[in-house]
Amino acid sequence: MIEKIYIPTIRRANKQITYEKLPQELKDRVVMVIESKEKHEYNYPCEYLEIPEEFVGQWTQLAQTRKFIHQNAGKTKYAMFDDDIVFYKRNSKYFNGISNMETSKRESTHEEIFHMFDTASKWLDEQDIGIVGLSKNYLPPGDVEYSDTKDVYSCIFLDGKKIYTIVDKVDTSIRVAEDLLFLFDCISNGINTRRSNEFLYFNKSETKEFQNCRPIWNDMFNDSPKNVFETKEHYEALEYIRNKYPNGITFFQENGVTKHKKHLKDVYKPLSQSSLDNFFV
Repeated sequence: MIEKIYIPTIRRANKQITYEKLPQELKDRVVMVIESKEKHEYNYPCEYLEIPEEFVGQWTQLAQTRKFIHQNAGKTKYAMFDDDIVFYKRNSKYFNGISNMETSKRESTHEEIFHMFDTASKWLDEQDIGIVGLSKNYLPPGDVEYSDTKDVYSCIFLDGKKIYTIVDKVDTSIRVAEDLLFLFDCISNGINTRRSNEFLYFNKSETKEFQNCRPIWNDMFNDSPKNVFETKEHYEALEYIRNKYPNGITFFQENGVTKHKKHLKDVYKPLSQSSLDNFFV
């Protein structure tokens, strides 16, 4: 079972999109991760975890906060969700040929969200899977239920028994793309990822329209890109990751614009069976 749902949040005391989308039983598992100075502003009936004061205002506050969450979760199964997520479900016809809705996808029901949690928990029981994530809702459907060794962001489920073995070594040197760096740190140590093609998410903070939802990103839009992934700082962060994992990222030019590709399978280093057994001691 996924025991806790950690939601790191800042300046959002009155607008918790992810929390409101969860069924009540899952709301009861939520831990909002906040700055101490904002605690009095939050009135949601859930658990709270205050980040250390020395994190507040740091350039890499988000990266340090996420590492703090991993450390706090210990050896449990847990989820870490951004605070502005809407969950979606894709038509099963793409995987088994049997349609179960009138459209290709739609917002998830509470029952489907429970099923998503149960599925993630089951997958995390597999020896090589330590991180499970969802597909972005605007991507085209795949023809399989899930794919392994894929990048996953914003909504992830984790097996703390696996993560705790490397968490103290997780690199928090960059402000953005820190979630990709975390994935590389994991897969290079034998902790594989799995991405569902059936369960999807929409993150409202990714586009410039919602940039103020994430104060940490506001100054990244000075060169007016369409979204955070086209900013200069994002590519500088990717360059940092490439220097650390040379086989993990390649850059190329397309119509005068720098693009990149991620190669998680070239970084993934499966552990031996005996080493994997150590995760469950």
